[in-house]
Amino acid sequence: MNYNKVTFTSFFLRLAIAVPFLYAAIAALLQPEAWIGFIPGWVQAFIPANLLLPGFSIYEIVLSLWLLSGKKVVYSASVAAVTLALITITNLTVLDIVFRDIGLILAAVALAVLSYKP
Repeated sequence: MNYNKVTFTSFFLRLAIAVPFLYAAIAALLQPEAWIGFIPGWVQAFIPANLLLPGFSIYEIVLSLWLLSGKKVVYSASVAAVTLALITITNLTVLDIVFRDIGLILAAVALAVLSYKP
């Protein structure tokens, strides 16, 4: 396998995006009471938080593993960027906490661009 700057850059971007998703998923499964507050009330009106939180945690774990696998990276990075954008937009009232997600969104976009092969 030919390792070059693009290969290493892709790996570190994938790792940088996957680790926060994994951390949040595991933390939400272990201490859901600390994470339920991030689910907007209007969402909880449609789906009970005690169902949504574990389901979203599983989604985050699957997305993390997909990113780490290096398969179809342009798609996994795009899904990650959209997910992070939605998390940020729906939590603007706690921007002091989720502002870091903006950097992750941009990293995911960079990874998608880096991985795009026309």
